[in-house]
Amino acid sequence: MTDPDNKTWLKNRTDPQVLSETRDGEVVALELFAPGDLFQFQGHFPGDPILPGVAQLDWVARFAKSRFDLDRGFRKLGQLKFSRLIRADSHLTLTVKLDRGKGRVSFSFSEGGEICSSGFLELAGT
Repeated sequence: MTDPDNKTWLKNRTDPQVLSETRDGEVVALELFAPGDLFQFQGHFPGDPILPGVAQLDWVARFAKSRFDLDRGFRKLGQLKFSRLIRADSHLTLTVKLDRGKGRVSFSFSEGGEICSSGFLELAGT
């Protein structure tokens, strides 16, 4: 069945569970659980669902904006590296660091101490 209004995602959970959060100045570490029933895993890929890179970037942007009270968006990304797949039902650590001087938020997703993805988002208007 197709979704002519492209709003299927509105009926599904899209956020990971935040298990814990720590902050040290401009660095926030979030312990997350990404359950397999999240919308982002649907169809990507049947039988072995993985978290798309665009979903990872969306989570980084949303968590960074809310944790650092940012009132503007992002204009570009850099040094993006995907080094390990994130599968459904993963326990992850998302670390985000705000560098106000450079106008960017750097991030990394890790699982079991291994980096899954990393990079930075540059704030708009910098």
